[in-house]
Amino acid sequence: MPNPPQRQVTIAQVAEYAGVSQASVSRVLNRNAKVDPAISAKVLDAIDKLNYSPSQMARNLVRGRSNTVALVVPDLENPMFQGVLKGLSREAARDGYRVLVADTAERVADEEEIAIEARSRCDALVLVSPRMPAERLEALLDRVRPTVVVNRLVSGEPAAELSVDYAHAAGTLGEHLLSLGHTRIAYLAGPPQSYADNLRRRGLVELTARRPELDVVDLVGGSAIEDGYRAAEQVLSSGVTGVVAFNDLVAMGLLARLRELGVDVPGDLSVTGIDDVPLARFAAPALTTMSVPRLELGAQSWRRLRDAMAGEPATHPLSYRAILEVRASSGPAPEASGWLSPGRPVLRLADRIVARYEEGTSIDQVLSPRPFLHPVETLGGVRVTDVHPTDHLHHLGIGVALPDVNRTSYWGGRTYVQGVGSVMLENQGTQRRDELELVGDDTVTERLTWIDEREVAQLSEVRSIRGRAVRVGERDAWTLNWRSVLTANFGALRLGSPATNGRTGAGYGGLFWRFPKWDAQVVTADGVGEELAHGSRSPWLAVTDPARPVTVLLMQPAGTEPRPWFARVSEYLGVCPAVAWDEIVEVPEGGTLDLGLDALLIDRAITDAGELAALVATHRSDWHPGPVAHPAPKA
Repeated sequence: MPNPPQRQVTIAQVAEYAGVSQASVSRVLNRNAKVDPAISAKVLDAIDKLNYSPSQMARNLVRGRSNTVALVVPDLENPMFQGVLKGLSREAARDGYRVLVADTAERVADEEEIAIEARSRCDALVLVSPRMPAERLEALLDRVRPTVVVNRLVSGEPAAELSVDYAHAAGTLGEHLLSLGHTRIAYLAGPPQSYADNLRRRGLVELTARRPELDVVDLVGGSAIEDGYRAAEQVLSSGVTGVVAFNDLVAMGLLARLRELGVDVPGDLSVTGIDDVPLARFAAPALTTMSVPRLELGAQSWRRLRDAMAGEPATHPLSYRAILEVRASSGPAPEASGWLSPGRPVLRLADRIVARYEEGTSIDQVLSPRPFLHPVETLGGVRVTDVHPTDHLHHLGIGVALPDVNRTSYWGGRTYVQGVGSVMLENQGTQRRDELELVGDDTVTERLTWIDEREVAQLSEVRSIRGRAVRVGERDAWTLNWRSVLTANFGALRLGSPATNGRTGAGYGGLFWRFPKWDAQVVTADGVGEELAHGSRSPWLAVTDPARPVTVLLMQPAGTEPRPWFARVSEYLGVCPAVAWDEIVEVPEGGTLDLGLDALLIDRAITDAGELAALVATHRSDWHPGPVAHPAPKA
């Protein structure tokens, strides 16, 4: 026969065994410092002998608290609210509290009753994005204190208020789409009773007041993924080229239906959301959105709630601003052309994106973080750049890369040390963007500071990149013009290369173009092939691949003394006019160094030197962006 279950030891039995009152036992359990040590010793001995485990419910009744707080949300399926819950639960657990969750399922009529019931079971309450009218909310707060309200203005109780500036978020998305050439966009609205929806509308109204060229069409949406899915047809019939959705769920539902309908996103329609929920970057395409600090909202909710329960409520409201995360779901308007979007510029010519300009801040330090162009494509869609190739992970599309600036590498990877060879040193610098602007519709101008491995500024650069569509015979093509002016305004510079350090033929460094791994030819005025191109002072060099077919004709700017070409073909395909080919270059303090390159990108393989020379005569440019201003030296 199985043993009958043991009855749980009671607090009365502990008191009897210890020869003290039940009140004394309770005081010991609650760690009351005023209990006589002798009595405390008797009680602890009795607890040990009887194997007593106090009932948490009983302890709560004695203490008058439950060590739980409640979270009330309109829809727990929304990852935004899940993030708040995670942040709240994690912080509360550190203080010995647990979180109970109530989901109102967007039923406004039930919110008040659910909140009151939740509060009756817990010590305090967090209300996230309540939908009820303002007067009902304020009356409710009088009954359920202490309370923190997230994403809702609380009249007369700023201490209880935590919010996100959704007006700014929606306005920022509108600005982003406008910068991409979209002048007619839709706002796919949220629930009509949502306070956050009103904030989004306000942000877009304020934007159109500043930018009257923008037309915002208001469309019925919702807050769930199904609402976005159902809205696709009305979005398409509205004639807009861009969409600001109420949240990421609505945006992802819209993307799913557009994919079924065969709509090109972002080619035909750009889609953006708000919240940056975890699945946003895994959408197809990855969703451009405003990133909201979900976990921090939850954590801050607990900190304010804890202080309020202790009788020390906060004295001011707290508001967060979301951050724009530009991803693949937003792009230029179908009719837009030239450089677009100052945050992450793209170049659109002849109805296609031909180049993207990346800031490079996410690049690992050993690869020497720096801005670069990639991908770059011909008008026919042939990609002519590579990034992080397996043979040289530090090769980044098209960019300025110098392997030795006062012994700091802005090239990335290994450094050549004479007598030792290529070794990995901690000497990689960073090209930091200080300012970027679009000049007209065809030029990007950027101001950078080059910072060494000790975070000391070494030089400043003003960089201008221009892109234009051209006609070559019967074909459309385009030209890329790059000009960089480096200034030694932090002290004199000594520029070298592996060749100047003793490695023969390795004079690379300058405006470097890394091509994909092609079976290509290089042609210069000196002839065909890598052997003739490497070290040539030809004013031009062509990379051509009949298999694609494509030709990229690289030209050193008109009016300049040609630099030797560094050209690799067999090992990998990379080209640059070399700054320090075989001699150190000295730049005195206050002096400048000009770098430049013109490129003609044609969807045809051209190997004839005479034809290439004729194209050089037509498309080689003496363009200069004009006077430049350099950042002032910093202490």
